[in-house]
Amino acid sequence: MAKVVVIFNGQVQKDMNIDRARLNIGRRPGNDLVLDHLAVSGRHAAIDTTSEGTFILDLGSTNGTSVNGQPIKKHLLQDGDVIELGKYQLKFVVEVDNYQFSPDETLLVGKIKVLTGANAGKEMILSKPVTTLGSPGILVVSIAREGNRFKITFVEGKLFPKINSETIDARPRILSHGDEIDLSGTKMEFQLS
Repeated sequence: MAKVVVIFNGQVQKDMNIDRARLNIGRRPGNDLVLDHLAVSGRHAAIDTTSEGTFILDLGSTNGTSVNGQPIKKHLLQDGDVIELGKYQLKFVVEVDNYQFSPDETLLVGKIKVLTGANAGKEMILSKPVTTLGSPGILVVSIAREGNRFKITFVEGKLFPKINSETIDARPRILSHGDEIDLSGTKMEFQLS
């Protein structure tokens, strides 16, 4: 999971998880992250998370956006990067998942069973390192295999997927046996055996 640590005049103000595909930043109250300072534009910047990574974008702000002291329009964020907006600094932090697959473990089979729609009853074995599901422009997710773990990640779309009736965000999520995945009304079950 990634987050930004909000720093103002050298003092840490708060941490904010990047838990959606787009995190809007600016002075106006409607932003996801409100930075109340005159040097920050009403709609200053956005942090976009896609399958290619997490990017900071300047949204045509008056005073601009910098990363590590360099002015940017769009920048792929790396762990430890410092975003500067007016007097604010946002330190981008990636929390590392230390899961390691042991060669002694028996490799389990992951599969998706379609529960509703035209393909109800069909099963798909997750044999590739990454499997993509969904409809481009509406909702696309990927399921990545890491040893005996399967992580579902939002890739693109107008809506986020649901797992067990709970809407998930842009962060990868580990699937458990029996999890029900809802992609815009098409329900599927994740199975591990």
